[in-house]
Amino acid sequence: MNLKKILIMAFALAALASCEKVIEFDTSISQSQLVLNAVPSAGRQMFASFAYSHFFLDTVHGRPLQGAEMEICVNGSTFRPVEHRGTGYFFDYILREDDSLSIAVRAGGRLVTAQTVVPRMPRVLNPVGIKTDTSVFDLLFVNFTLDDHPDYKDYYCVTLRQRDSGCRYLPLERRYDTIDTVFNAIFLCNDKAMSPSSVFPGNFQMSGYVPTVRLLATDEAFDGERHNTTMLLTLLKDTNEVRPFVHEYVLDVEALSADRYRYLKDVAGATSMMQMLAEPPAVYSNVEGALGIFAANARVRFPLASFTGGYKPPLDSLPDAKMR
Repeated sequence: MNLKKILIMAFALAALASCEKVIEFDTSISQSQLVLNAVPSAGRQMFASFAYSHFFLDTVHGRPLQGAEMEICVNGSTFRPVEHRGTGYFFDYILREDDSLSIAVRAGGRLVTAQTVVPRMPRVLNPVGIKTDTSVFDLLFVNFTLDDHPDYKDYYCVTLRQRDSGCRYLPLERRYDTIDTVFNAIFLCNDKAMSPSSVFPGNFQMSGYVPTVRLLATDEAFDGERHNTTMLLTLLKDTNEVRPFVHEYVLDVEALSADRYRYLKDVAGATSMMQMLAEPPAVYSNVEGALGIFAANARVRFPLASFTGGYKPPLDSLPDAKMR
């Protein structure tokens, strides 16, 4: 390439670099929306969050309102907050199954309202986790039985939570580091009663198995019966783990109100892989006068299994392999 062509390319790049347009965003309160979010949960204190929405680049994740007046009505009895911290409003009431709830917030001349019903606690029998070892990876079979309430519309949400805790060797930095993480594990379920139609829409399906981090189902196929379900979790081997390294697995089973079930399905549909190149659908909201969701649940949690493992990492005896 001769000098003339190089100079032309250099001038072209300089011209392109100088043609920049600064896009300004108005992140003021005047452009924000009111948002009410609350998940009343059986056996827990009533709590609600009410604030202005925030811009996705904003480092402040909550913009409290001044002078907002909130009250909830539980089975005809009215309660007002006993504590207000930031965007959170706390009530002196422990929620119970079948509580009928309504909430009203008055702020800036506007009225925000919503209603929900606390579902009955899910009845889960004999939850167990069984691990099998293979040379490539391990498998965790999770089995439990739902004792469904008769003549009652149950909505269920099932998740597996994994916690990793221990020490890990970082070969590139030649040192050890501690790790303590909790996340929802991806599992497989081939249960026709927990049919694909009741699983998050848009999930990839293969041979009837549905990879997901949260399984939604109704009791349509087993109302009032005991239904047994098995899930399969693949446990990958990590050769950088250092003994002792602990893996803990917990089963969460939630009963959902109808509005929370619909909301979670819409959220999953809006964030699924199939929606990456499409305009996301609208997400269900039962709040009048603002954005958000006011929907109840009842959750039970079962520790399933705890495994201590790990491998001796390469180069771990080097003098510069130190714990941070």
